[in-house]
Amino acid sequence: MKKFWILCLLFSSVATAAPWQVASRLQTFYNGDRPLVSRIYYPTSAQGQPQQVVGRPVFAGISALPDAPPANGHFPLLIISHGSGGNNSSQAWLASALAQQGMIVIAANHPGSTSGDSIPAKSLELWQQTRDISALIDAMLKDTTWQPRINPQAIGVAGHSKGGYSAISAIGGQVALKDFIAGCQRQPRSPNCLFYNGVNKETLSASAFDANYTDARIRFAIALDPGMVPYLQPASLRKISAPLLIIAAQRFMPGNDPASLGAESLATYSGQQPIKAIVLPGSNHFDFLQLCTPAATEILAEEGEAFICGSAPAERERAHQQAIVAVLAFIQPWLPAPAGNQ
Repeated sequence: MKKFWILCLLFSSVATAAPWQVASRLQTFYNGDRPLVSRIYYPTSAQGQPQQVVGRPVFAGISALPDAPPANGHFPLLIISHGSGGNNSSQAWLASALAQQGMIVIAANHPGSTSGDSIPAKSLELWQQTRDISALIDAMLKDTTWQPRINPQAIGVAGHSKGGYSAISAIGGQVALKDFIAGCQRQPRSPNCLFYNGVNKETLSASAFDANYTDARIRFAIALDPGMVPYLQPASLRKISAPLLIIAAQRFMPGNDPASLGAESLATYSGQQPIKAIVLPGSNHFDFLQLCTPAATEILAEEGEAFICGSAPAERERAHQQAIVAVLAFIQPWLPAPAGNQ
């Protein structure tokens, strides 16, 4: 752990440097009949005036060159998977920072679990989101624009909340439906169960829910305060196929509630691959979303969800910067050599 934090310190200056301009474009891929409307963040050598993209009434955007040509070279590929009700811009803050360092990052809307299309019965088919990750890797490695620019030996996955679970699932983490059902019967209002309380879990396919979805092409994984922590099988975690970084929030809700999702406990199951875990002091589960706009609290209050933007802006920004530093330190072996200012 000491060595890991030394690396974090070494990369703290890198996190604020910007060797590449960031570009962004929308592209739709498919996982069977599931349309994956994707936002791709990538390095470019183009010059121009960046514009604000992915901004929404509640969440701030990022600066990028829309649809600029991607830079030439071989870059790592990172798939980012959002949480329940999230979307392809929920972790744009992380995607932009990594594109600046020479990564191609793609985030898709997961049907049945995305903004405006978040349906508990569909969202609980957890395996669909993990399969989406593999489908995006397939698509990017076949696309004539992206395939020549991807280093196939440097493919990673990241995710937040449900997407954090999906990232762990994509390297071999497994859950058991019977354990999930029993756990939600005991604690129906726990964060992992509350959204699914109206779903008849007995109708789910246990074979699909419990299966192993390891994608051997993935070389590293990052889980931002992942969900399903109590139900991940220790034996599966000891056999994951790639190193895993857990970045946990100190608490689930903003304010003084001490409860958290307990994601840092997963580090105790390190086995054939290392599982590193850090807790961001003072952070909450929703700090891994975009910065909030000035109008966000009023908008969310009408929906009873003001807690999503309950942190002070400086607190969320600090959590973002701490997470970026930790991620850069963790993925250093897969980053391209410094390219200088592009």
